[in-house]
Amino acid sequence: MKKSDKTRIGLIGAGNICRVGHGPAIIADGRAYIAAISDPDPHNRKLFAKKYRVPGVYEDHRAMLANEELDAVVISSPPWLHAAHVKDCAAKGLPILCEKPMATNLRDCRTIIDAAKKHGVYILMGHCKRFEPGHQKIRELLMSGSLGRIFQVSIFWYFFIPDFTAGALGKLVAWLKNHGFDLVRDFGFWRYNDVRTGGGDFFDHAPHYLDIIRFYGMEIEQVSCETKRCYPETRPYEDLAVATFRLSNGAVFLYDKNIVRTGSPYGFERGYIYGEKGKIAFRAAHAYKKRRMKAGIYRLLNILHGFYYPVIFPYGKKKTMFYRQMRYFIDQVRGENTIKGGITGAWGATPEDSFLTVAWTLAAYRSAREGIKITRENLFKEIKSFKTDRPHDW
Repeated sequence: MKKSDKTRIGLIGAGNICRVGHGPAIIADGRAYIAAISDPDPHNRKLFAKKYRVPGVYEDHRAMLANEELDAVVISSPPWLHAAHVKDCAAKGLPILCEKPMATNLRDCRTIIDAAKKHGVYILMGHCKRFEPGHQKIRELLMSGSLGRIFQVSIFWYFFIPDFTAGALGKLVAWLKNHGFDLVRDFGFWRYNDVRTGGGDFFDHAPHYLDIIRFYGMEIEQVSCETKRCYPETRPYEDLAVATFRLSNGAVFLYDKNIVRTGSPYGFERGYIYGEKGKIAFRAAHAYKKRRMKAGIYRLLNILHGFYYPVIFPYGKKKTMFYRQMRYFIDQVRGENTIKGGITGAWGATPEDSFLTVAWTLAAYRSAREGIKITRENLFKEIKSFKTDRPHDW
């Protein structure tokens, strides 16, 4: 394909998620190229532009939009900037892939939804787990009734991110920064100590599985949550959270998110779905490792031999979620349909889908603060004036 025939994509934000996720996915797809990037951090700009040979490099996204002929934009800036960036891109009539969390408050979420409607632009929200073949297979099994009635869904997602400011580790991190390697910036750990993020790791990652639950065909009816801040001197938000949700089919959804579980920084991510006819288990590798998740089903007959039957066989990094998400996005921009083995129809997360994940995340925080359960009937009433733009220890 000639370069003149390829989709011209601009990136707003050139940090870690673009270097290891969106950038490689655009190149691997083959139908698009990175025409320009914008990022206020000169280190990010230089590193990304050199790695991907990007011709247009800008400090300000508005200059990029004004000077470049683009067909689409990927927004991977910090979440408190998403609304402003979406508004500017939508005004140019550009299709948008916007990272999650959608925003840090409901007002900005509505701004994004309104911008899409006002300018008639397509927005795909970056809930990339919808594009993981394992989750698509699980969705198929659940909708076909393979487990019968669903009783419980449990997700355990742990990282190990110690306090980088204290003791010998703090001295090492400071030494590395003085010698040109900023661990906090280069690996995105800024999100754990910047009050503008709106919350801790729960706020950052819970939207993935709040969206997947709905992708599986279940709605959330109620939430109750507990959080704990383990490093109150250096981190403004929680280091762990345990939330329980009641679902529309009567099942209980347990979400356990923790960044202080001693072990590999990549941690682990596992899930279990229990039903009257059996159970499903899955194990996902860290997204940056670009490996497909493993999933298996265990029915009553499996009791005799005691192991799960695989339901999907992982292979090929181009079959992983970042690559398939980008392929889907480029499909929408070009009016094509190239994903094989995907779900038919429009199944990417919409701004309205993402809006609900932010709402339920904020509701979980309010539940932890007030010691109450929040139901769908009073969801928006409870979080209408609720803010998380200051340190909390709930």
